[in-house]
Amino acid sequence: MDLDDLTDWPEDPPIVTDMAGDLVLPSGYPGDRQLRVEDDEVVLLGCPGTTFGLWGDGPVWAACSGAGWWNIWNSTLPHWSERGLGAAGCSRGASEEAVAGGGICGPGADGTEIAVEFDVGDGLEGEAKIITVCHHLASSSTLWARHSLWDEIALADKGGERPKFKKDSFYDYDVNEAYSMDGQLLALTELVGSRELAEHYIQGGELYLARGHLAPNADFIFDSWRDATFHYVNAAPQWQSFNARNWATLEDNCRQLAVERGLDLVVYTGTHAILELPDVNGVLVPILLHQGRLPVPRYFWKVLHDPMANSGVALVGLNNPHSKEVDPALLPCPALASHPLVDTVDLPQDVVRGYVWACRVEDLAANVPEVPELPKLILLE
Repeated sequence: MDLDDLTDWPEDPPIVTDMAGDLVLPSGYPGDRQLRVEDDEVVLLGCPGTTFGLWGDGPVWAACSGAGWWNIWNSTLPHWSERGLGAAGCSRGASEEAVAGGGICGPGADGTEIAVEFDVGDGLEGEAKIITVCHHLASSSTLWARHSLWDEIALADKGGERPKFKKDSFYDYDVNEAYSMDGQLLALTELVGSRELAEHYIQGGELYLARGHLAPNADFIFDSWRDATFHYVNAAPQWQSFNARNWATLEDNCRQLAVERGLDLVVYTGTHAILELPDVNGVLVPILLHQGRLPVPRYFWKVLHDPMANSGVALVGLNNPHSKEVDPALLPCPALASHPLVDTVDLPQDVVRGYVWACRVEDLAANVPEVPELPKLILLE
């Protein structure tokens, strides 16, 4: 089945999982993308948040019958009907939900696990999961986000629009306003004691605090999966000069690594410590964007874990373009002398672009309690 042919694959496609609820991945190569399912294998199709154009709410079961044809059944059909999946379009784009209830997490066991997932069928739980985050509700801070980075990312959809971020039920204030330029300037003026100093820190251009994705939208294959990353629980305040430059380069390098080596990686992306900036008296004060909540992280970190090889590597970046100097001895883990994910980054020690480095996972975990417990890993080089 050709994913770039509307007779085979609809413009607003369903979410497709196997019968265990795991997302079905594409195969092939760019320009010839296929959704390949074994003959007679049954998959589940859903249009969460909307309906099928032909079959109402769904879900729909489909079994590949060969040559691009599928045997399809749901409650509106009296029997299995053979047709192409081009007829299985949703009335509009499928939508996900962010659901708490996955348990506790974090170093003090005071975080809440939240799953961002598609509710494909009533008979499944936890299906079509895109991201799992560990979020601290009281401080409005996300400690980490976990997702899968498959080598099939080479077959990702092209284009697509960026949706607005969703606050869900996890914020009892206007988090969008807190991230706005006016909101940032108001917060920093109060914290540092001067509007002029606040305007020195928040200058516009690339010197402002962006909604920095933890699990990056570009790590996901289909547009609907990418849209599911736009939840505030999957974001933290990140200086745009860092977000758009060295951190973005590292994220792109991770995708290239997965593709070139044929790896399916489990990726954790998290935050550590609170950024401090000098106030009008030169005293360092912690920077938070809403009344002692929504902290600006001092560090962003990422752990790539290859479960098949039991290997991993950590990437870390300093989230402070106003830093005067960086003492390597004070960083949360010692930098590796060289690593392919960092070696191609332009100016990796430029604090405005983001001071970034690679280290061993166990070294990061020894000093960053937010890193989840992982098995002892060999270095992913």
